[in-house]
Amino acid sequence: MLKRHWKLIFIVISQFVDFLAMVGAAGIVLWLDHETALQLGRNIFELKTGILVFGICYVTLASMFGYYRGVFHLKSSTRIGLAAKAYILSIFVTLSVIALIFDMTMNRHAVIIFCSSFPLLFLLCKFFLRWLHTYFHRKGFGVHPSLIAGFDSASLYIYNHFDAFPELGYSVRGFIMKQKNANTQAQPQYTLQEVEEVIRTQGIDRIFIPSTDLIVNGYASLKKISRKHRIKLKVLSPHARTLLKYAKVQDIAGITLTTPPRYKVDKIKLLAKRLIDIIGSLMLITIFSPIFILAIVLIWIEDGSPVFYTQQRTSIKDGKSFHFIKFRTMILHAEDMLDRLKELNESDGPLFKMKHDPRVTKVGRSLRKFSIDELPQLFNVLKGDMSLVGPRPLPPSDFENVDTPDEFWDAVKERGRVKPGMTGIWQISGRSDIKFTEMILLDLYYVENHSLMFDLEILFETIPAVLFGKGAY
Repeated sequence: MLKRHWKLIFIVISQFVDFLAMVGAAGIVLWLDHETALQLGRNIFELKTGILVFGICYVTLASMFGYYRGVFHLKSSTRIGLAAKAYILSIFVTLSVIALIFDMTMNRHAVIIFCSSFPLLFLLCKFFLRWLHTYFHRKGFGVHPSLIAGFDSASLYIYNHFDAFPELGYSVRGFIMKQKNANTQAQPQYTLQEVEEVIRTQGIDRIFIPSTDLIVNGYASLKKISRKHRIKLKVLSPHARTLLKYAKVQDIAGITLTTPPRYKVDKIKLLAKRLIDIIGSLMLITIFSPIFILAIVLIWIEDGSPVFYTQQRTSIKDGKSFHFIKFRTMILHAEDMLDRLKELNESDGPLFKMKHDPRVTKVGRSLRKFSIDELPQLFNVLKGDMSLVGPRPLPPSDFENVDTPDEFWDAVKERGRVKPGMTGIWQISGRSDIKFTEMILLDLYYVENHSLMFDLEILFETIPAVLFGKGAY
């Protein structure tokens, strides 16, 4: 159990070690105060308050930037850059909070000593964590025996990447092939009939599919095997990797198609998520109430009532639907014009998108650009139909109209495992600019990796996406 959940354990250890670095830096301040006449800690309450505020700010910002989630799949230089970003911002936030809220002024020398000591202790702690991870990695902690489906350039790329970066924790034990190739001298080859025996004898807990095409190309048997043996089946789409990069989420671990159920863990996570949704939606409704009123007035002046637009939405094909609400941004009876405009569609699959849709009103175009039209969904969140962060809900007709085999929809049922969201990884990756299939895959990545830290990270990244209106039309 400890070996399988080493990643989560190591994240907790990383946060604890960062806390120790903060305590150590504060200890240096107190020691110098005792040894010198600088009176660094003349007010112990002031010093403790400053350390507490800094610690909360640093851990929160580091989580927002994806530092802790990336302890395994990010380069050391990238992780240090994220930590430095969180460190610098935390200093400014801490000094501002201490001055404005607590009405205190930190001792200048104490601040300089703490700010100089913490980075040094932080780097020392990182060397210790690297040694710790390497030591336990050799013992098998966090190592996932894996198989790769197929044997082509995409499969070899994944194999070579995992081999070059063992810290990712994927130990490839062979390739799954329809027929064995006698000319290939690489890792062992196994046919579909041999896979179950390999899983039992070698403890396989991951199967990687290096192409989205394989989802709809006879790989239903692998899905059945993974379910039976409670192992993860992951797809590695080159397009999805690009989108994850745009979303500032760098992960080679793949997008999960199916995963063993974790009922107790999921129940606790969803309960915590629901609590945050209730508190967050109430706060945001209160904060944005002036914008609500302004939007209602502007829509009514330009195009009359109704001000709101409701539609049936769902997360998966044939899934439970709900009444999705948003501000109306199109002229009345806009749906009657859709058939005439379909040939001008600028999106793939069932999604209809036009950058210059003639049905959108002037007020509606501004509301869409800054996602103000989405604000009424806060009431969907409060009601429990949606979450602040989750997969994008779509009209049931979109799922019916898409030209995708049933095997694809059977593979991506996990998308409905969490509630649909107001924002999600799709929004911070380009919104209307991304393709339908890739949006589904991005949502699957979120479903597999969703956590309070990841939600915080997505909410933080949503702010610039909304302000700059990237992909919104």
